[in-house]
Amino acid sequence: MLKNKIFLGLFLLCGLFAACEKKKDYDPVTQLEIDKVIIAKYVKDSSITPVVVDPSGMTYRILATGTGAAPILTDSIQVSYTARVLGSKNPFETIPVERPVSLKLDALMIGWQTGLPLIAKGGQIRMFIPSSLAYMDFQGSSIPPNSILDYTVTLVDINKKKTK
Repeated sequence: MLKNKIFLGLFLLCGLFAACEKKKDYDPVTQLEIDKVIIAKYVKDSSITPVVVDPSGMTYRILATGTGAAPILTDSIQVSYTARVLGSKNPFETIPVERPVSLKLDALMIGWQTGLPLIAKGGQIRMFIPSSLAYMDFQGSSIPPNSILDYTVTLVDINKKKTK
């Protein structure tokens, strides 16, 4: 009987230590290297060509360049898009072109700040955004931590910031 109590006590103590285990810190450099390999394999296996790998680590394909000037970080933009976790068939968010959303470019994730200035009004880009340029290890309701995101974005309009 005493052996069972000691065993149970040790078992509970081990459980307590396991529950107190500290979460590993997010390492964006290491995670970026992991994500780049996964993106490259996905793009190759899906025969998505041509693509460009930005120095930031984001991979993209310009589907339409658009016309006029491209947005800069201080601009507000109107966009429609489909957002997926890489490899998922179902989008976690869709904004139709008939009802675009207005956003301030400098308030968006780094992946969007990198990709959207590559197209102009009416342009469309598909971006494979590593987690370090998106939500990192944050866990949302439909986005797991360290998720690579697959966005297809249409730049509907650009609202230039007015200078005083």
